[in-house]
Amino acid sequence: MDAIDREILETVAADGRITVQDLAARVRLGASATRERLRRLEATVIDGYAAATDPAALGFGVDALVEVDLPAGGDMERFEAALVAAPAVVEALHATGDHDYVLRLRCRDTAELHTTVRGLKAEHGAVRTHTRVVLDQTLARRARLR
Repeated sequence: MDAIDREILETVAADGRITVQDLAARVRLGASATRERLRRLEATVIDGYAAATDPAALGFGVDALVEVDLPAGGDMERFEAALVAAPAVVEALHATGDHDYVLRLRCRDTAELHTTVRGLKAEHGAVRTHTRVVLDQTLARRARLR
């Protein structure tokens, strides 16, 4: 991967709807060469394209991080399947450290947050949770390209 490939990646990461012609102009290559490089990157590095949405505009004004502990020997596969099925869970990380999982929840209000967190315990086997409501997002999630 050379500097032009990295510039293509940075550009489409910032604007996935850019035309090949505009992309080619930005990276100072012909449209055909740019299209070929983009195809190669799509086959090897780019996982896909997605629309960025505003959760608050969609009615999900409460953003929370929840650390979750399962009991020793808990059914992790069952728990993870429950996370996938829960609409409020928008990200789930199985991590090292003091807790088994770190979750990001997007909820309509604190009542939905409360119901979701209680459900992790009552219905899905969590023994402990620690919830933090996000006050502000200092840096949006971004791809690391360098």
